[in-house]
Amino acid sequence: MKTQLLLGVVLCAAAQGVGAQTPQNDESVTVKAPPLQIVVPEHTFNMDRLDFEKFRGGYELSNGQTLFLLHDGFAMYAELGHLGRHRIVASGPSAFVALDRKLQVKIALLPNGQVGGEVLIAMPARVAAAGQPQENVIRLALQ
Repeated sequence: MKTQLLLGVVLCAAAQGVGAQTPQNDESVTVKAPPLQIVVPEHTFNMDRLDFEKFRGGYELSNGQTLFLLHDGFAMYAELGHLGRHRIVASGPSAFVALDRKLQVKIALLPNGQVGGEVLIAMPARVAAAGQPQENVIRLALQ
């Protein structure tokens, strides 16, 4: 009788231990990232035409489009397919932003000749309930 009682207690304890070890998958946490923004800095970075030359050219984006950086006299421009040409200013030693806040570009010229970086693009979105047009900013990688 004592053996059966002891065996019952051991089995109950083992069953509780197994129940405590089963994972609980019904809990989840959602963390929202801050919205992407294209910001024209109050003070731009001083980049002359010779400094810009190393960035001038075409860059393939992760969505298959090509971003072109070019200059016309002293003005710098970024051109991207359906978005057309946008006047840009340097916001850092290897970063540019369109004055109309439609594009922002960060370029990493790597020692092995490869290029990295990202492009933020303001894309039109649906009209809000208040009738105000909105834009979504998307991020693409330079390849």
